[in-house]
Amino acid sequence: MHNAFNILPVLKQLPVRVESAAAYSDRLLLGTANGALLVYRITEPTGDRHQPQVTLVETKKAFARRSIEHLSVIKEAGVLACLADGLVTLYDLHTLSNATPLANTKGASVVAAYTAVDHIDGIPTLVSKLAVHAKRKVVVLEWRDAEFYKSFEYSAADKITAMQFASPNLLALATAREFLTLQLPRGQWDDLFPADTASLRTVAGVSLSASHAAGADGGLRAGGGPDQSANGSAKSAAGNAAPTSTASTGMWGSWAIGLSGSSNENKTTIARMPNEKLLLCHEDIGVFINAAGKLCHREYTEPMVFDRTPTGITYTSSYAIAISLESGPASASSSDARQQPQPQKRLNVEVRNIATQALVQSLHLAEEPPTSIINGSGGKQVWAIGSHTVWRLMPVPIQQQVEEVLGAGQYDEAISLVAQSDSILESEKHELTIKIRWLRARWLFRDQAKYEAALDEFSDLDATPTEAIALCPERIAGELAEDGSSDDESLLREDISSGSDQSRSDPAEPQQPETQKAKTPQKPKQVVWKEALYALMRYLTGHRRVLQRAATEGSREHEYVVRVPGHGDDEDDDSDEDKSDNDGDSERGSLDKPNSGSRGNGSVGRSRSDTVEEDSLPHVRLKRLAFSLERMKIPVAAMAQVVDTTLLKVYLECSPGLLGPLLRVKNHCDVEQSEGLLLEHKRFAELVDLYHGKGLYRNALQLLQSQGKSSQSTQMRGSYPVVRYLLRLPADQFELVLEYVRWPIQVGVAREASTDAAADGSDSSMDADDWPTPPAIVSMVFADDRPAAEAFPRPRVASFLRQISPMLVIQYLTYVFEAWSDQTPVLHDDMVAAHLDALSSSASDAKAANSAEPSDELRKRLRRFLRSSRSYSPEKALARLPEDRLFEERALVLSRLGRHEHALNLLVFSVASLVLAEQYCLENIADCPDVFVTLLRILVTAPPQDIFDNEAEAIRSGAIAISDSDKHHTADDIEGVRQRIHWQFAGHLLSVHYMHIPAAEALRLLPADMEFSPDILEYLRSQLCALDQAMRSTNLAQNLRVGADQQARRQVHRMQASYVVVTETRTCPHCLKRIGSGTAFAVIPPQSTKEGAGHAVVHYSCWQRQKSASKSSVLGASTSVSDENRSLASIDADDTDAAAAAAAASTWPGFELKWT
Repeated sequence: MHNAFNILPVLKQLPVRVESAAAYSDRLLLGTANGALLVYRITEPTGDRHQPQVTLVETKKAFARRSIEHLSVIKEAGVLACLADGLVTLYDLHTLSNATPLANTKGASVVAAYTAVDHIDGIPTLVSKLAVHAKRKVVVLEWRDAEFYKSFEYSAADKITAMQFASPNLLALATAREFLTLQLPRGQWDDLFPADTASLRTVAGVSLSASHAAGADGGLRAGGGPDQSANGSAKSAAGNAAPTSTASTGMWGSWAIGLSGSSNENKTTIARMPNEKLLLCHEDIGVFINAAGKLCHREYTEPMVFDRTPTGITYTSSYAIAISLESGPASASSSDARQQPQPQKRLNVEVRNIATQALVQSLHLAEEPPTSIINGSGGKQVWAIGSHTVWRLMPVPIQQQVEEVLGAGQYDEAISLVAQSDSILESEKHELTIKIRWLRARWLFRDQAKYEAALDEFSDLDATPTEAIALCPERIAGELAEDGSSDDESLLREDISSGSDQSRSDPAEPQQPETQKAKTPQKPKQVVWKEALYALMRYLTGHRRVLQRAATEGSREHEYVVRVPGHGDDEDDDSDEDKSDNDGDSERGSLDKPNSGSRGNGSVGRSRSDTVEEDSLPHVRLKRLAFSLERMKIPVAAMAQVVDTTLLKVYLECSPGLLGPLLRVKNHCDVEQSEGLLLEHKRFAELVDLYHGKGLYRNALQLLQSQGKSSQSTQMRGSYPVVRYLLRLPADQFELVLEYVRWPIQVGVAREASTDAAADGSDSSMDADDWPTPPAIVSMVFADDRPAAEAFPRPRVASFLRQISPMLVIQYLTYVFEAWSDQTPVLHDDMVAAHLDALSSSASDAKAANSAEPSDELRKRLRRFLRSSRSYSPEKALARLPEDRLFEERALVLSRLGRHEHALNLLVFSVASLVLAEQYCLENIADCPDVFVTLLRILVTAPPQDIFDNEAEAIRSGAIAISDSDKHHTADDIEGVRQRIHWQFAGHLLSVHYMHIPAAEALRLLPADMEFSPDILEYLRSQLCALDQAMRSTNLAQNLRVGADQQARRQVHRMQASYVVVTETRTCPHCLKRIGSGTAFAVIPPQSTKEGAGHAVVHYSCWQRQKSASKSSVLGASTSVSDENRSLASIDADDTDAAAAAAAASTWPGFELKWT
């Protein structure tokens, strides 16, 4: 409750009894019981005079013969309607003379007047109407544009007890049993609903039992919290706030409502309300209808419940004011709240907010009970009329009312007051409403623990997220925390179990009244911390999507509403009493500080001063609203950093599992703050994700390596986390990959060798999954199908791996050649070198000979690579090969250099394998056709002096022998055996590969004393057969060429035998024009077989026309034209090309063209 009006008795102890009253402009008319009319002039307060004055200017004695029961003013028509002695009489309003009694209103009891603008035939017309109920009929008088138009009469079945116009063409009436409407001018009666309390509650949508309970103690609950309506139910002022009345409403309507003579038996009232609405009351229940006579369900979901049955109701722009003759409970207005309440005070005036229906003020008229209440000047003047006293209800300035309700925490009430007030400029209403909603959001969050509602309010206001973040404790808000936030931190961190027992009631549940709050001890304020965190989490997540969408659209700035603190102009006028109240209100105390929350409300991206110019504040000065809300563009990146960092803090408190999804995607978390928080909570995996998202790869690897070496680490133990993270690095971080992959590989090598395990923090009991082997590391980091691995500089990788183990180089390069088909010569040379290094270490290390990669297998792989690769440098490979071993590999390299004789010498004498020599010849026959001849030459000659002769040693040891009994010890014996073996293999070569060994070369190389073996016989037979076949093929080809030549000669002779001579005078037989040398022509063979028949020469165009005519005359039939077509020779249609004509004619078989 708050002070909406101040009671001021303007007339006291009048000598006559006042029965009715009316007010308009600056006049107040009082109708007395003796029939006199008192006319007073109203003087409104000015700067020097703070109270209105009423001065008697005229007394009309004997204005009526009896008591004046009702006065109605129709100012637009200049008419005063007076009801006296059951008859309505019309007077000139300006002179109060020229009485015109309305004879058809005899027995009148109820009068209602109305003025509005109505569109008649599409033309706006000022229509005034006067309705009178008299003896079961309703008389309606109508004026149009201040001129009397017509009078209507309608019969009424029941006695009318109350009556008001809902619109120019609709009259609402009440009987003792029901509410009705009368449509004008048709006179159609419609029933609305019964005139009883139960029916009104039912049509308003409230159950009878609940409404009865609400009405029983409605007086107590009316003074509840800021969201309470008259029956104790919560309402949203924003949704129910009524706009300011316009010129087409009651401003020109009934300027007075006379309610004199009412008794307790008449408990039905119809009162006009702003915005073309009527309030239909029975006893203490009232419902609203609109200008069409329909219930206002959307705006007013519940009936208006008064504390006592009203005997008269009027309105202002914001309030419904009711008077009653009943005595009410002891209570006091907010202005008397600091005094001791009177034990049995009569509350005669009840003021309720029209939009929220909440009880605003209860007033006591000490002089005497009021009999009626009227308004004037469209609701700007409110008068309470008693028998001998007249009171003026002076409205408290709207800024003072708003200040008072804000001080009581009644923000919905404040919004309603601003929306309905006609004392505030329309341009200021929106700004004030936004500010009040801003304060309400803060109040809901900090004082009411309604976090979702508060954050939704901030979202609707387009407030910066920092505004909501600043309301949180310092551990969440950080530097944005407002003063005093850290003091509540211990309370906010209480476990949810402790706060749930004393949590707040549902927002829709009625709050306790002020009187009950005084008796009930206040419970300690418990805030459900996790509930606040979850609400903040949802709010920040939603706003994060907004910022992401703005960034996706390319916006660098986002527009917010930012609170800019200012200095109140009325601060010096604060009373000590108000200051003491502010000390007890935490919300107001924080708002009164000019710099309160400044860090949390405008510090992000602000580029302007925090002060507000005086002209930017509204004309309605409010201390608690002494700040401005301005739209500012704040960088998206800066706001995203605040949101993401705060969201990380919230996740740490209530949902640690969501840290990973936040940090693994693109985020704007502040690295310094986030790093400290994650280290404090030992969230190392999430910290790695943070480093990675920010591009701090080295920091992430340092953390992983330190945790991998630590014996206390459980989540990141071993080298596998480091290797797994290396897979996430892009290709441009190659140097970092080489730097940090060394430790896992070295640890793996040490574990395999089991020599330096303790020094590297590993032991035999380590889990193999945590410590991958070097080959596994190479496969994951380098030999992988990732784009980054493919983009790594491969020579650098091979060089790095060669420093650790040549086997790793072989593994890596094998994958490079097979998967990526890389033909880089440097890599192929590195492959050869790696194999040779591996073979060298295998030969020198006896222990490595039993390893998983034996030397024989290495040699096979090397030979396979030397055969398949065409990219390595044979010169470099030959230089790397040892002189005393690896002869087979040397032979393969020599083959690439074309040194086949040297290669075959190595295979025959150093390798001592004639089979390999034969295979070598087959592999190189394409490059060197006489390679078999070279091998034959080597077999029949002695070995060179500069070659390792391992064949002789093999013969001496018996590894090579013709028979098992051949054991030779002398050099002559060894040479003899060698000779027999070589000659025998030479015969094998001659018999098998005779096609590659010419007979002339073979016979020249074979020794004279060589045995004529079956192999040589077979070779000679094969050579002779091949020579014979070649001779036959040659003869056949020669004969075919001779025949083809003769056939060509005959054809040329036949073609040259026939010719056509075209002279300059020869004409075409069709067109009889001369055939020149530059025209196209055709030669037609003779159609007669007679001797001497010549060929016809015609123009080519003439021949075409003749052929088309022949086809059209004989369609589908076979004629001589077809034979003619087969014999014609056509040439190019280009008449300017004589050569083309000659070529075309020459294509005709058997003809030759001769030009003369």
